Amino acid sequence: MAKIHTHYDNLKVSRNAPPEIIRAAYKTLSQRFHPDKNLGNTEAVRIMVIINTSYDVLSKPNRRREHDQWIAQQELNAAQAEYITRQSRFTSKTPPVHSSSISRINTRGILAHIFRYSIPYGLIGLFLWNWITEKPSTPLERKHYNAEPPPFQLNYVRPSTAPNGQPWPVFASYVKGGKPLHSDILSTITVENSQNDSDVFVKLVSLGCVEAYPLRQFYIPAFGSFTMSKITAGSYDICYRNLSNVDLSRSDSFNIEEIRTFRNTQYSNFTTMLHKDQQGNMQAYDLSEAEF
Repeated sequence: MAKIHTHYDNLKVSRNAPPEIIRAAYKTLSQRFHPDKNLGNTEAVRIMVIINTSYDVLSKPNRRREHDQWIAQQELNAAQAEYITRQSRFTSKTPPVHSSSISRINTRGILAHIFRYSIPYGLIGLFLWNWITEKPSTPLERKHYNAEPPPFQLNYVRPSTAPNGQPWPVFASYVKGGKPLHSDILSTITVENSQNDSDVFVKLVSLGCVEAYPLRQFYIPAFGSFTMSKITAGSYDICYRNLSNVDLSRSDSFNIEEIRTFRNTQYSNFTTMLHKDQQGNMQAYDLSEAEF
């Protein structure tokens, strides 16, 4: 399948690169190809235009999310086209065979195949019989073969739909159900799930009132990330469920600040990393089902 050329390729960064890596890559490339350092070099001018365009897309959360969705759609289209091409080649190379010949070949070949592999088929049948007759009584059973304690049963099975009753999103995105925040704020919060091989369901919890309550909830697939924009100043923490098991966790609280100066307002761009072992860039704590 042909590789899709993206804005990430123009800045020479990975698709899950955090904003600070993207800024550093842009600074390095712009210093190298800046027209002031390449007087009369039309190729440098052309490259600088490409670099500026790519950074303009990737530095803005909404435009970057749209670009990620475009990449995924292009890769899906390419995979479908490649599959159709392979199927057409296979069909065109298959010679016609008379029905009488097929009958003779199939009967003779099936009997020879069964006789040759009778022992493996017998073992497979025995395994399937034992699996059917010894089916566990609980919805889901997981065994830890490398652990000292005996196997235990899980009380949580990943639901087929999100808490709002809709299917889980294909990409990292909001799950309807949280309370909206102010729309005139420029602060952002990025949650990185790039070190986790499991999908997560995350809640942004406001701690600014007498009783904490979730403001936004969203889904992040394995090895992905998600950025929330227009976050008002205040105290928050992150609660998340690992969708491959029963683990619930809560982060340390953190503050989103707005610093007003004489000329403008400085907003926060906060990033936190989730890990399976709860050892991200912030301390994580176990959370009960009632608290989540």
